[in-house]
This record gives sequence, structure tokens and C-alpha cells, in this order.
Amino acid sequence: MFKHKALKVKADDATLPASRIELFKTILKDDFYLLAELSVFCFLFSLPLALGFVAEIVLIGGMGMADASKVFSLCFYAGLVEIPLFGIRYVGRYAAFGVMKKRVHNESGYVKSTFFDVMKKGGGRGFLIGCILGFVVFLWQIASVFVAVVNQDAVIRGVGLGAAALVFLIVFAASESFLAVDNFYVLPFRGSLKNGFSFALAGFPWAVLYFAVSMVIPLVLTFVSVYSLIAVAAVWALWFDGVTVAVVTLYSHKQFDKYINSIYYIDYINKGLSKKEKDNG
Repeated sequence: MFKHKALKVKADDATLPASRIELFKTILKDDFYLLAELSVFCFLFSLPLALGFVAEIVLIGGMGMADASKVFSLCFYAGLVEIPLFGIRYVGRYAAFGVMKKRVHNESGYVKSTFFDVMKKGGGRGFLIGCILGFVVFLWQIASVFVAVVNQDAVIRGVGLGAAALVFLIVFAASESFLAVDNFYVLPFRGSLKNGFSFALAGFPWAVLYFAVSMVIPLVLTFVSVYSLIAVAAVWALWFDGVTVAVVTLYSHKQFDKYINSIYYIDYINKGLSKKEKDNG
């Protein structure tokens, strides 16, 4: 589909964006094919998980909420099955982050070949972080079902749902940051994961906003109607997954400059941006 598409490289420093905000606008304007290809790749790796979610929703819908124990059992076993499916999804996202890193650093390469090169080198780590996230989703799911269906105390129900959602939010943000960290630095898995959590907590308000836009709003829309579900799936598959990769990459690279590169890797500060003006985005 995009076999011969290459990353766009600017040879003249004066033509580079002066800030990451400008770079993001440039990517949205000039790199539709890149965002589309990364979205398609991510969609293909996410398809098993999506089918698992659809099957679970259909089964729960057919079962109804009359038998709480059966609903809980279904969610429990479905959540276990979905853990490795999250791993598969994050193999694709890991590779997509590797491609986007080269793009924002103004480095050359073909999109497809770069994607699979990154996947070969770090796909296993992407699978592992995806399984960690999947396990947390599993805990979130069964905890939510328990407090919402089995427990009748309104206070416990509210606290339980809130706590489960908060844990998932933090781990989700840390997993996304991990992908950016691990594609940027040569670190042990534990080191990249530690940095992922550090950056997620340091930018917690932004993590909440990213979580709301990328997870909560689409989830709510899928319950509005079948047409909303189809529309959300189409936008995600053809464009938006690539946009989320760009957003997290650019924001993470700004954090890297502030907390790591300014001390250990001076040459990497504002890499991919014009050197004539200081980055403020």
C-alpha cells in the first residue's frame, strides 16, 4: 500500500520547525500518508483485541445482568484471554513509535521497512509492556464488575470504580511513555518502565487529558449507536492511531530534553528542530 513511501527529510536547518508545536502541525499537514500507514499497521495489530472486545460485549449483552455471578465469570475469563491480545497490539505500537521517532528527528528511511526493523529489534519488549497493560485492564475490569454488579454499597462502588480507573490511567500513560523512552534510549526493560512511570506521573494532568481523548471519549461514543462505533473504528484505523503516536512522541521528547538530555545528552536537545530558535513547545 505504502511500499515506497519515505520519511520526509529537510536538508536545510532553516526550513525545520522552531518548536514541537510547529512540528506537530507540520506532520498533520504534510504527513497524512505517514499517519495513515502507522494507523493501518496499528489497526492490524489491534484487530485480535478488537474482536475479543466485540465478542465479550455481545456475550454480555445476550446474557443480561440478571445473573451477576455469570457476568463476573465471563468478564474474568475474557480478561485473561485479552492479556496477550494487548501484547500483540503493543508490538505494532512499539514499531510505530520507532518510525515516529525518526520522523521527528528529521531522519531518513522508508516507513514500511523502518516499521518492521523496529519491530524485529524491540517487538518482544512491546509485547511485554502490552501484556502488563492487559493484566491491569483485566484487574480493572473484574474490579469494576465486582463493585458495580456484586456490591450494593454506593460508597464502596464509587470509590472502587474510581480507584480502578485511576490505576488503569496511570499504567496506560506509563505504557505509552515506555514506548517513547525505549525507542529513544538503550536501557534495560526495567529502566524504560521506571522512566515511563516517572514521566506519566510528572505530566499527570496531560496524562489525564490524553486518557480522556484517546480512551474515554471513543468508549462513550461506541455506546451511543452502532454508527458511532463504526465511525470511531474507521477514524482510528485510518488516521487517529498515528496521531496519538505523534502526540506522545513529541510530548515525551520535550520531557526527555528537560529531565535527561539537558544533563546527559546535550546533542539530542531539540533534535529535529531548527537550531536558530529555542524550542518552546
